Amino acid sequence: MYSGGPAIAMGAGTMRSLEPERAAVTPACRRAERRPRSRGLGRLTSALRAAACVALALTSACAGPYTREPSAKHVILISIDTARADHFGFMGNGWIRTPNLDALAAESIVFDDYMTVVPTTLASHTTLFTGKYPHNHGTPRNGFTVNPDNEMLPEILLRAGMTTVGFAGSFALDSRFGFAQGFARYDEEFDILVGDWGVDQNQRLASNVTAAVRRYLDERGVPNRLFLFAHYFDPHRPYTAMAPYDTLYDSRGRRGLQPIPLLKSGTAFLPEEARREARRHELQYAAEISYTDEQIGLLIADLRDRGILDDALLVITTDHGESLWEHEEQFDHGFTVYQSTMHSVLMIRLPGGESGGRRVEETVASVDVLPTILEYLGMRPPADVDGEAVELRNIDRPMSERVRFGEATKPWRGLEDYGWANSLKARCVRKGRHKLIVTRYKRREELYDVVSDPSELHDLLADPSSAHEALARELRAELEDWAASGEPLPSVFDPSQREETRARLRSLGYLR
Repeated sequence: MYSGGPAIAMGAGTMRSLEPERAAVTPACRRAERRPRSRGLGRLTSALRAAACVALALTSACAGPYTREPSAKHVILISIDTARADHFGFMGNGWIRTPNLDALAAESIVFDDYMTVVPTTLASHTTLFTGKYPHNHGTPRNGFTVNPDNEMLPEILLRAGMTTVGFAGSFALDSRFGFAQGFARYDEEFDILVGDWGVDQNQRLASNVTAAVRRYLDERGVPNRLFLFAHYFDPHRPYTAMAPYDTLYDSRGRRGLQPIPLLKSGTAFLPEEARREARRHELQYAAEISYTDEQIGLLIADLRDRGILDDALLVITTDHGESLWEHEEQFDHGFTVYQSTMHSVLMIRLPGGESGGRRVEETVASVDVLPTILEYLGMRPPADVDGEAVELRNIDRPMSERVRFGEATKPWRGLEDYGWANSLKARCVRKGRHKLIVTRYKRREELYDVVSDPSELHDLLADPSSAHEALARELRAELEDWAASGEPLPSVFDPSQREETRARLRSLGYLR
């Protein structure tokens, strides 16, 4: 996140609210009101639509009512953008300081082998809120819209009587993309910052996210039942941490920091002359994570003081990681599905810290988060979710082996005329300790043992044994079946950020 250079404001910040009548409408009702779909209600008369909405609300087409008394009054979901799992102390890192999240991990269930299913902000968060893979919820990457036929977690909890409030840290989750559906209040008051290296996307600092949440609670008080979503964006490139964190790992801080060196396509490692500068960016990235840890710590302390925390199901996750210099995608994300961008953080704190310190080794993915939250609350998930609930009350019970899939979102152009937008890009399948990666546009397959080789540097198909060839065939078949099963909801690209960026560049004299 850029924290220096001139800043210009484009429009007032927003705290958007949904009208009560609109907020209470179920996705099934919206489908009936808009247009017929092959899986919808067909052409109903206006008199029948109301009855159809009531009927659908009572079926498994939508998330159902409570099947038992709720186990938590509140649900708090905190998302950290672009933060690698191996950059947190509680995940085994020995030099990056994350004391607040480390302490919270001791009160939480920590999922050691948690994976995002897509390494881009909007697509990843849409999966988090729908329990569906992108090729079903239909949002392939940033800039596209979330189809309102998706039944989102805030909508489900709003119908269940919760006050739903969201605080976005990045323009990628702007309400114009449809992500805010189901929020009674959605705060997207971004800082628009222009740095020496060009224009960064609309965003706000972690301190401002924390302050906005606290201000809302000061003004409104603690609702009887609250769903709170807070999104922290700071670890995202460019990595220029706020003082004094910028000097935490590099005494020079941001002084003299140059843009990350651009590499030729296919270069696996940085040349020596660029490595020293790249190392400084890596240290700034670590500092961004430590700064975000501080701000989340302040928020958690505030929630604890207000009496919210111990009555809440608290979920803390990272939407995806970041490739540094392990592979050809360097200091970025979205092009590949290696562990550097797919291995993410998930910890869940139960009310009162029950089962605190428990570590889960089995593979769990972002499609599993929504059904897990709803199962704990005693609610039925939507019938079309792809994920599977983790039974948090029975966390010591062995889990069945889960096969999970992932897909890349880039390149952005040139591969779009083949049906689903991500169909030729890198995909992966995880089963146990093994992971097959298929990148169709490069005609490349790779097989890794991510337990013994977490950095995925030793491709088992480079000189395969017969056992590895057989395993690759098995995983390839599962990946192909999964890819063929997708039925993406329609989505369109919204070019408004690109247009706003060009307008800002023109205003600063960068474009004619």
